[in-house]
Amino acid sequence: MYYNRIIVLILIALFTSRLQAQEPPEGGEDSVSKEEVRLYREQQKARNLFFEANKAKLTGNAEKALTLFSESVNTDPSNDAAWYELAQLYFQKNDPEKSIESARKAYDLYPGNTWYSLTLASLYANNNQPDEARLIYEKLLLSNPQSTEYAIELANIWLQLNKPAEAIKIYDELESRLGVNEDLSMRKHRIYLATGKSKKALEELEKLAGANAWDSRILSMLAEFYLLQGKSDEALATYKKIQDVDPDNAYINISLADYYRQQGDLEKATESLKAGFANPYLDADTKIQVMMSYYSQVKDYDGIEDDVLELSEILAEVHPNDPRALMLRGEMLMMSEKYSEARDLFRKVNELDPGKYQIWENLLRTNAILEDYNQLAAESNAASELFPMQPMPYYFNGYAHYMLKNYESAIQSLSRGVKLVVGDNRLISDFYSMLGDAYHASGNETETFLAYESSLKANGDNALVLNNYAYYLSLSGKNLEKAKEMSEKANRLVPENASYLDTYAWIYYQMGNYDSALIFIEQAIKADSAASAVILEHYGDILFRLGREKEALETWKKARVAGEGSALLEKKLKDGKLYE
Repeated sequence: MYYNRIIVLILIALFTSRLQAQEPPEGGEDSVSKEEVRLYREQQKARNLFFEANKAKLTGNAEKALTLFSESVNTDPSNDAAWYELAQLYFQKNDPEKSIESARKAYDLYPGNTWYSLTLASLYANNNQPDEARLIYEKLLLSNPQSTEYAIELANIWLQLNKPAEAIKIYDELESRLGVNEDLSMRKHRIYLATGKSKKALEELEKLAGANAWDSRILSMLAEFYLLQGKSDEALATYKKIQDVDPDNAYINISLADYYRQQGDLEKATESLKAGFANPYLDADTKIQVMMSYYSQVKDYDGIEDDVLELSEILAEVHPNDPRALMLRGEMLMMSEKYSEARDLFRKVNELDPGKYQIWENLLRTNAILEDYNQLAAESNAASELFPMQPMPYYFNGYAHYMLKNYESAIQSLSRGVKLVVGDNRLISDFYSMLGDAYHASGNETETFLAYESSLKANGDNALVLNNYAYYLSLSGKNLEKAKEMSEKANRLVPENASYLDTYAWIYYQMGNYDSALIFIEQAIKADSAASAVILEHYGDILFRLGREKEALETWKKARVAGEGSALLEKKLKDGKLYE
């Protein structure tokens, strides 16, 4: 804006000097003709209009300025400065036709004015009149042959006229005067590419690289173009040259990794990646993006998990305080089932940046997998305070308290968390499933079954709930037909599950169908060679009901060895009888 105001002031000064040169001689109106007086007054009026128009323009009143400049040129058509101002105002109003017309008037009145010439040429070029623009730029360049700016603009016009050879000629002339430089070389490189002259395009890059043998960025462009042209040997030689001239280059090893990947040498590609990841000058975010991009382009191969794990280790060592680097390392450790190490890293990330929810969820998962229920209870509570609208911390908190046999606390967390779940029926089902288990453990049968009903309403194919609901119904002796239907469905959904087969067998037992019970309890034992004490005790009870007391007693003994059976197991063994 300041620059534009200076131009306006210069134009005003020029216009004023012209008018002053035309003022009448001293002696008043009597000494001149009436025609001279009329002409002088019109010029005075035009001058006043011009000043008022500029005042309106400088104060932001474009419409008033347009009106006054129009009146000014109507009064004095020779006012080139007013025509120039009109050209700019019409351009701002998106009226190219009137803008060009006004700019042409200014140019014709004062063809030696550089600003008028450049403005008109630009308007021609931007409104599909390149030939007219070319004539002006040629005239400008003729008046100032050393102007790089005019030469570049003329070259652009030749390109607009679809005459790339003329543009190349101008660039070559500039290069002979200025020397090889990136701007000119890349302009020619792009023209040659666009016209299908890939050999010439390569020559331009080679010439540029030769003049800038120390510039690793330019050498990298050359190496990448060699690859595009299928010249892998030349590309590799150029990459090696980059290593020589710029050994600390943060990207060269990444480029080499991509080169070796394209050549199918994954071993060398991985080694280059490791070297690149060890470079502290390459930021962690770029390394992570490179890692994701690289492994999305290669197929699985033997050792890929170890390579990814090692890269994540290098990343974490080089960037020990970068949350994203540590997070990636932790996730890689989780994938490798190194849960304790992963947990340590997730805790460190939380120290650096406690506001990342996903880190907290990963931390809670590692606690659950490691069966560290005290830590799971404490850290899930901290997570729910930081992220009170996220349901999973409440789920983990409920699970931890359930495993710690703090059933009321489990029920409280699960009841609160399930209300936060939106649009995820499976998660809602899992919440109510755990809630039902907690109610059952606390002895509240009514709430147990209500919770299971809610779980199945959200997800009717939740096999765990179908099994548990059916089993607890069988223990209570209630709704055995419903229990049988649910258990049958659970076994269809998850076949050969020892626990689910045991439930199905026990329902038949409760219904008095001992033969069917025997079939399914034996399938349960077959499905799990290390059958639990509960399954073995049930087997013994079924055998006893079938009159196979000796086998029943032997099976009860196995149940005692296997673990904790029912409260009646020892009495059964002592008396050799069935107690229920």
